[in-house]
Amino acid sequence: MKKYLLLVLLLSTSSLSGFTQILSQTKTATYLNNLNQFRQVYGDLNYPKATATNLAADDNIYGCSSKLSPITDSSKPFTSRSVASLALQGFGFTIPDNATIENITIRIKRFKNGRSSVGDYVLSLMQRYQCSVGNPCQYGVFWTYQDDYPGKIYPEVETEYFFPQTGGGNTGGFNHEEAYQWTPAMINGITFGVRVDNYAPIGRSPVQVCYDLVEVTVEYSLAPTVTSRSSNIGETRLMKEPVVYPNPFTTKTNIQFVAAETGNAIVELFNNHGARIHTLFSHYVVKGQVYRVTIGEAQLAKGIYFYRVSNGRLKYTGRLLKLE
Repeated sequence: MKKYLLLVLLLSTSSLSGFTQILSQTKTATYLNNLNQFRQVYGDLNYPKATATNLAADDNIYGCSSKLSPITDSSKPFTSRSVASLALQGFGFTIPDNATIENITIRIKRFKNGRSSVGDYVLSLMQRYQCSVGNPCQYGVFWTYQDDYPGKIYPEVETEYFFPQTGGGNTGGFNHEEAYQWTPAMINGITFGVRVDNYAPIGRSPVQVCYDLVEVTVEYSLAPTVTSRSSNIGETRLMKEPVVYPNPFTTKTNIQFVAAETGNAIVELFNNHGARIHTLFSHYVVKGQVYRVTIGEAQLAKGIYFYRVSNGRLKYTGRLLKLE
């Protein structure tokens, strides 16, 4: 594959428009059942020995509920010892205030110990655990015992499930008929999180519910960035996100970025399946300086590609479209 790479400091004077990009952040919780006075109100019955760390990695270190008392029939009454509530919060998202939330996906690995059947009563995202007038708790799309979806009934072996929803719509709430719209402020808040309540186990033996990993991925878009450039680097107006031009392209395109930190920066190219094709740039950069990578791929097939710019703790991902 013939490649042409060019790195330059931006010195020309012109005006440049960016393109909307889809970025993402993936986080795990720092609190488990210990915000909103959870333990004081509900005690330690739910997940007495579990910590957020237990659910922050796929490491065979589990967070399990107490043994839950079964009932013989779903119509039978049950006690508080039959159900458990898992509340994970403090995910630490840092989504820009001007972003639009596109998609949110919950990734869960879980299983049960015991012969009785147990499953979700409600699984949802939340803004806080305790509800009050004007302060809704569970929010967005709910997965409930009334629905049919993979993972509704907990398996006997650890299994991974994904629960996606869009950033807004009219299918929220328990009955999937409420309007909702996620915002960066909601998601960045410390009380934002995941809540799972099980229904009472049905059978004759006690059951434990166990989790190995719960993480949330938020995809968001940012409006195009416009910047002016000057022959004096000190007068350059710094951009928050990389700018790609032209896009779509036929023979070559440019990825322009401002170094957010002094240190190494990497620009990578991926195909539409997420496989990395090439590392386009990997060099030491200076904070505040503007860099541009020019890519000419004569043998690059027509199609959709993705690029990623990494600089310190910051990563930006965008899409490229190669025409004929």
